[in-house]
Parts: sequence; C-alpha cells; structure tokens
Amino acid sequence: MRATLLLMAMVAMPAAAQAMDLSGALPPEQAVRQSLSSLPSVSAARAMIEAEQANNRRLLAGPHEWTVRAMAQRRTDSIGQRTLDKHIALERPLRAPGKAGRDAALGEAGIALAQARMADTWHEAARGLLKSWFGWMREARTAQRLQEHAQVLQQQLGIVQRRVKAGDAPRLEQMLAETESQRAVVAQAQAAARAARAEADLRKRYPGVVPLLPASLSAAQPVAPIIPGSVRDWQAGILEHNHEIELAQLEATYSKLTAQRVALDRHGDPTVGLHYGQERDSQERMVGVTVSMPFAGASRSASADAAMARAQAAAEKAREVSINVENDAAQVAMQAQSASALLAQFGEIARQAQANAALVSKAYGLGEATLNDTLLARRQSLEAQSAAEQAQVDALEAHARLLLDMHKIWSLREHHAEGG
Repeated sequence: MRATLLLMAMVAMPAAAQAMDLSGALPPEQAVRQSLSSLPSVSAARAMIEAEQANNRRLLAGPHEWTVRAMAQRRTDSIGQRTLDKHIALERPLRAPGKAGRDAALGEAGIALAQARMADTWHEAARGLLKSWFGWMREARTAQRLQEHAQVLQQQLGIVQRRVKAGDAPRLEQMLAETESQRAVVAQAQAAARAARAEADLRKRYPGVVPLLPASLSAAQPVAPIIPGSVRDWQAGILEHNHEIELAQLEATYSKLTAQRVALDRHGDPTVGLHYGQERDSQERMVGVTVSMPFAGASRSASADAAMARAQAAAEKAREVSINVENDAAQVAMQAQSASALLAQFGEIARQAQANAALVSKAYGLGEATLNDTLLARRQSLEAQSAAEQAQVDALEAHARLLLDMHKIWSLREHHAEGG
C-alpha cells in the first residue's frame, strides 16, 4: 500500500508548502550539547588533544638529554709507583640543522590533527543522536497512530453490535469487526513495544535527552526548505567546513611532515662533550672537547622510504575522502529537497483517504455500505495517515541533517565560541 501511495504522490499536484519550525521537532540545544560532551568517544577525543599538546612540548624540547660520565682508575708504573687518575665528562647530542624546526611543525600539526578528530567525532556523535532521535520518533508516532486506529475500530465495533442487535446486520459482520479490532490492538501493542525499545536505547545512549513528540506532527504540515538555495548551494555549504575532508587533509599533512622529519634522520645527530681529567695524583690536568657522529645505515634509509610511502598513501586517502564526501553531501541536499516535495503530496492523499473513510463509515451506519468497504476504507486511511506522518518525519530529519552538516545546529565550533 505504501508503494501505491508513493506512486500517487509522484503524480499528484504539489501543494503549497509552509515552513515548519524545526526547533519544535528537535531536542533542546543545551541537553544535546551536554549529552554529546559526556559521550565516551568525545571524551576520548578531548583527551587526545591534551596528549598531543604534551607531545608538542616533548618535540620542542627534543629527544636528547645531558649525560654525565665519571671515571676513576689506579695507575701503577714499571717501578711500582701508584697514582690516581680521575676523569669527568659532560656530553649531549645536538639536533642537526633543520630538525628542531621540523619537530616544532610536527607538534603543531599533531595538535591540529587531534582537534580535527575531536570535531569529526563530535559531528559523527551528533549524527548518531539525530538518527536515534528520529528513529524513536517514527516508532512513537506509529504506536500513537495505531492506538488511535484501534479506538476507531472499537467504535466501529459498537456500531456493528447495535446493528446486529437491531437485526439490521448478520452475526458474521460482528465477528469480522471483532477480529479487525483485535488485530488492531495486537498491532498497537507491537508498535508500542518497538517504541519503548527505541526510547530506552535513546535514553541510554544519550543521557539527558528526553524523548518528546512535537505537537504539530499529527498535522503532517509540509516542511519548506529551511535554508534558501538550490541543491548545489546546499552541497557547497556542507563542503565549506567539512570535518571529514579537513581531517583527511590534516592526516595527509601530518604524514608528509613525518616523512620529511624521518628523512632528516638519514644523518645522525652529533654528540658534543666537554671533558676534564686529572692524572698522576693531580700532577697533570686535562681539558678537552669531543665530537662523535654516528654513521647512517640501511635501517635509517628504509625508515625514510617507508614514511614517504605512508605519506603518499595518506594523500591518496584524502583524495578518496573528498570524492566520497562530495557525493554524500549531494545525497543529503537532494534528500532534503525531495522530502519536502513529497510531504505535501502525502498530506493531501492522507486528507482524501480520511474523508473517504468518514464518508464510508457514515454510509455503513445508514445501511448504504458494507462492513468490508468500511474496514477497507479505514485501513486505507490508516496507511495514508501513517505514510504522511512518516513522510513528515523524513522531511524533518532530512532538513535537520542538512542543518547539522552545514554547521547551523549543534556545531562544535559554535560551542567553543560560546565558551562551552
């Protein structure tokens, strides 16, 4: 039946759309931010920023440390005279030219990368909340609609019982009405169980977000485009500050900087030392400077080659991510556009089916229609109403997803700007 309604909607004349405020269909902003902030994935991403800040300090300080060497030895000459020799040295490797600058750049890139991962994690968590929210809304409204349908069928059963008692209808019609009423009760119970599970899952995953159906949902009001523009404009808005693209590009940049830094390690760092010694019971004193340089081996060269290959792989991955995100952005924009167009048409079909069900029910009360026709009209009205309401939820979700991906709602950057 839903497929039939969809076909009817595609050929029906579009109705005039009226803008619907999304704020009434979404959970409160503050509750969303508090819930997202407390998610383990977001907390882990926040901790990684602190880790990269510490790593940046480590890179600025450098890997090398001072080393103190002390030595004492007893010397015996050929005639048996013994003397004491003492030596002390202070040594430290020094980063070769260019390495300190690369380490500083690598540390800053690591912080930027962690921040981008935090933003992407936040955005993905917000997408998950949005999906769970509207998934619950669909189940809750379906259960509500089936409950209303069961109540209508109970009223219809009362009409049939009165007609049977008056001798205007056969006993078989009462049995048919009772069966239909029982089926509606069972269907409502199943829908209520699904809605309860969806609500429990939403509350568990996102504490503080209280499920609440919008009052206007039953009216199936069309949702006009929240942001003026075309699909191409919306797609450009999604891509303007896209976290996935930004993250992939920063990962490629980080891999490139890492490869450049590893390439500098093809040549080792020199070690400079200052030495002081006393020999023959301090009869002789010595002061000296030492410089040592390790020879580069095959391991250093192989590490540099591997780092360059990883950098190339990260660059190719960034290109792939950019292509995929552009496609996803187009899908999100087109979904928002098509959802709005179909919603008005589904609403008109629902109103027509509801009016037809009321007319057939009245005709049955007057003995001018059969019970089968009445029940069929009721089922068609239920399906049309459900389809219209589900189309409204689809439109609300599509536009909310559009706003989310364009950073118009629940934005992490906006949250930071507010001091949150």
